[in-house]
Amino acid sequence: MPTERAGQPPRQGKIVTFYSFKGGTGRTMALANVAWILAANGKKVLTADWDLESPGLHGFFQPYLHGGGREKPGIIDFIRRFEWAALDARINPEELHAGREESRNAVAALIDEHISRIDDYAIELNWEFPGGGALYFLSPGNQVNDDYQATLSALGWDNFYDNLYGAQFLDAFREHVKQEYDYALIDSRTGLSDIASICTVHLPDVVVDCFTLSVQGIEGAAMTATAIREHAGRDITIFPVPMRVDHTYEGDVRHGMAYAAAQFEGFLTQMSEEEQHRYWAEVEVPYVPAYAYEEKLAAVGEPPDSQAKLLPCYERITARITGERSGRFPP
Repeated sequence: MPTERAGQPPRQGKIVTFYSFKGGTGRTMALANVAWILAANGKKVLTADWDLESPGLHGFFQPYLHGGGREKPGIIDFIRRFEWAALDARINPEELHAGREESRNAVAALIDEHISRIDDYAIELNWEFPGGGALYFLSPGNQVNDDYQATLSALGWDNFYDNLYGAQFLDAFREHVKQEYDYALIDSRTGLSDIASICTVHLPDVVVDCFTLSVQGIEGAAMTATAIREHAGRDITIFPVPMRVDHTYEGDVRHGMAYAAAQFEGFLTQMSEEEQHRYWAEVEVPYVPAYAYEEKLAAVGEPPDSQAKLLPCYERITARITGERSGRFPP
């Protein structure tokens, strides 16, 4: 269970979504390492696997989760239980839309009751972080029985939003998480979908927009960034991050980075021109074959003399997210 903060002011946490238009970018690995770095710097961190159709975040945390984390109820169970309760409540939608106070209060009470239970779904990793840091994992749902796919298939996002107060429910989820955690990192589904929109538009304060240096990868990531800006209705910071960059062919890398910078022109306006040049020079995550064969954390297993230096890349991403000059992993 998340720790209490008796007598302390509420947190003003930050929700960060890691998104990629195409698969195979190393998005989930980046999220796992950034989460570990934040916890190692004394932060209370929630990670949530919203890639419901193809979950994989648990693979990086398995050694520190009882049973590997796949048997625990998670996001789809949390949402479905609220849907069932909303149906049972039989709140008159006409009275609700007419603004009747009794109906609004009934919906608010129903949402509050279920949102308060989200912390029961979060699993704390079995690792002692310095400075009181803690890392929690919210699974997509229990994947060790046959019910997971059926429960996932039963989720109708249009009905959830239109008839079951889905927008209010996710608003309350967002506020609760920001009060309970310093950082919540969401692993989004790839491509264009209802789930991806929830993760990139409805919930986050920051989107780490991951892509490889292929034309499809760059253009898809830039298209998503534009859609976020058009539909969010509030300021969401977007950090484009080239990943799995293979420097075997330097000419292609230079061309791809230049094309990415052009496609994302206008999305780093909080930086000066000089800062933008430095951003593109520093932000990439290289392709390292040693990490291609299993899910392992650079923050845990990368020795100081390693030639496969991924940890500094994740430190730089962490620094961008936190707005600090350094997201260094403590000695």
